Amino acid sequence: MLGTTVPRSGIAHDRLGTPRNKPIWRYIRRVRFERIWVEQCRATKAIKRRFGAKSALDYLIGEKLITFADAARQEPAFAKQLPRFLAAVWQVFNEYEIAGYVASRRPIARKRLRQLLYLR
Repeated sequence: MLGTTVPRSGIAHDRLGTPRNKPIWRYIRRVRFERIWVEQCRATKAIKRRFGAKSALDYLIGEKLITFADAARQEPAFAKQLPRFLAAVWQVFNEYEIAGYVASRRPIARKRLRQLLYLR
Protein backbone atom coordinates (compact mmCIF):
# COMPACT_ATOMS: atom_id res chain seq x y z
CA MET A 1 0.00 0.00 0.00
CA LEU A 2 1.39 3.41 -0.95
CA GLY A 3 2.50 5.42 2.07
CA THR A 4 2.30 2.45 4.41
CA THR A 5 5.21 1.25 6.48
CA VAL A 6 5.45 -2.00 8.38
CA PRO A 7 7.56 -1.66 11.53
CA ARG A 8 9.15 -4.58 13.30
CA SER A 9 6.00 -5.10 15.34
CA GLY A 10 4.27 -6.29 12.16
CA ILE A 11 1.36 -3.80 12.40
CA ALA A 12 0.98 -1.63 9.33
CA HIS A 13 0.94 2.13 9.93
CA ASP A 14 0.23 4.98 7.58
CA ARG A 15 2.56 7.96 7.12
CA LEU A 16 1.15 9.64 10.23
CA GLY A 17 1.85 6.61 12.38
CA THR A 18 -1.81 5.65 12.76
CA PRO A 19 -2.36 1.90 12.91
CA ARG A 20 -4.15 0.73 9.74
CA ASN A 21 -6.25 -1.83 11.56
CA LYS A 22 -8.16 0.82 13.55
CA PRO A 23 -10.60 3.31 12.04
CA ILE A 24 -9.15 6.78 11.47
CA TRP A 25 -12.14 8.47 13.14
CA ARG A 26 -10.86 7.26 16.50
CA TYR A 27 -7.84 9.53 16.06
CA ILE A 28 -9.60 12.62 14.80
CA ARG A 29 -10.82 15.09 17.39
CA ARG A 30 -14.49 14.39 17.88
CA VAL A 31 -16.68 16.98 16.23
CA ARG A 32 -20.23 17.39 17.41
CA PHE A 33 -21.84 16.92 14.02
CA GLU A 34 -25.28 17.63 15.39
CA ARG A 35 -24.09 21.20 16.17
CA ILE A 36 -22.74 21.99 12.70
CA TRP A 37 -25.96 23.87 11.93
CA VAL A 38 -24.67 26.78 14.05
CA GLU A 39 -21.80 27.39 11.65
CA GLN A 40 -24.08 26.84 8.66
CA CYS A 41 -26.38 29.61 9.89
CA ARG A 42 -23.41 31.95 10.26
CA ALA A 43 -22.28 31.13 6.73
CA THR A 44 -25.80 31.75 5.43
CA LYS A 45 -25.73 35.32 6.64
CA ALA A 46 -22.60 35.95 4.57
CA ILE A 47 -24.15 34.20 1.56
CA LYS A 48 -27.26 36.33 1.92
CA ARG A 49 -25.22 39.55 1.96
CA ARG A 50 -23.03 38.57 -0.95
CA PHE A 51 -25.31 36.55 -3.24
CA GLY A 52 -28.83 37.41 -2.14
CA ALA A 53 -31.67 35.77 -0.27
CA LYS A 54 -32.46 33.13 -2.91
CA SER A 55 -28.95 31.66 -2.80
CA ALA A 56 -28.96 31.76 0.99
CA LEU A 57 -32.37 30.05 1.14
CA ASP A 58 -31.23 27.36 -1.30
CA TYR A 59 -28.16 26.73 0.85
CA LEU A 60 -29.69 26.70 4.31
CA ILE A 61 -33.19 25.37 3.74
CA GLY A 62 -32.86 23.58 0.42
CA GLU A 63 -29.68 21.73 1.33
CA LYS A 64 -28.71 21.87 4.98
CA LEU A 65 -32.08 21.82 6.74
CA ILE A 66 -33.43 19.00 4.57
CA THR A 67 -30.29 16.92 5.13
CA PHE A 68 -30.40 17.62 8.86
CA ALA A 69 -34.08 16.64 9.07
CA ASP A 70 -33.34 13.37 7.27
CA ALA A 71 -30.55 12.63 9.74
CA ALA A 72 -32.85 13.52 12.64
CA ARG A 73 -35.13 10.64 11.68
CA GLN A 74 -32.31 8.17 12.36
CA GLU A 75 -30.16 9.82 15.01
CA PRO A 76 -31.50 11.09 18.38
CA ALA A 77 -28.71 13.67 18.76
CA PHE A 78 -29.82 15.34 15.53
CA ALA A 79 -33.50 15.12 16.47
CA LYS A 80 -32.74 16.88 19.75
CA GLN A 81 -31.06 19.78 17.89
CA LEU A 82 -33.69 20.13 15.14
CA PRO A 83 -35.95 22.63 17.00
CA ARG A 84 -32.94 24.86 17.69
CA PHE A 85 -31.88 24.67 14.05
CA LEU A 86 -35.41 25.62 12.96
CA ALA A 87 -35.42 28.58 15.35
CA ALA A 88 -32.09 29.72 13.92
CA VAL A 89 -33.50 29.50 10.37
CA TRP A 90 -36.36 31.78 11.42
CA GLN A 91 -33.80 34.25 12.81
CA VAL A 92 -31.80 34.34 9.58
CA PHE A 93 -34.80 34.83 7.29
CA ASN A 94 -38.05 36.69 7.78
CA GLU A 95 -41.42 35.02 7.35
CA TYR A 96 -41.95 36.44 3.86
CA GLU A 97 -38.63 35.14 2.55
CA ILE A 98 -39.34 31.67 3.92
CA ALA A 99 -42.95 31.60 2.69
CA GLY A 100 -41.87 32.76 -0.77
CA TYR A 101 -39.15 30.16 -0.94
CA VAL A 102 -41.46 27.35 0.14
CA ALA A 103 -44.10 28.46 -2.37
CA SER A 104 -41.51 28.31 -5.18
CA ARG A 105 -40.72 24.62 -4.55
CA ARG A 106 -42.34 21.70 -6.34
CA PRO A 107 -45.45 20.25 -4.66
CA ILE A 108 -43.80 17.33 -2.86
CA ALA A 109 -40.91 19.47 -1.57
CA ARG A 110 -43.34 22.28 -0.72
CA LYS A 111 -45.47 19.96 1.42
CA ARG A 112 -42.44 18.61 3.26
CA LEU A 113 -41.01 22.09 3.91
CA ARG A 114 -44.37 23.36 5.18
CA GLN A 115 -44.50 20.53 7.70
CA LEU A 116 -40.89 21.03 8.72
CA LEU A 117 -41.12 24.82 9.04
CA TYR A 118 -44.58 24.78 10.65
CA LEU A 119 -46.19 26.69 7.78
CA ARG A 120 -49.84 26.25 6.92
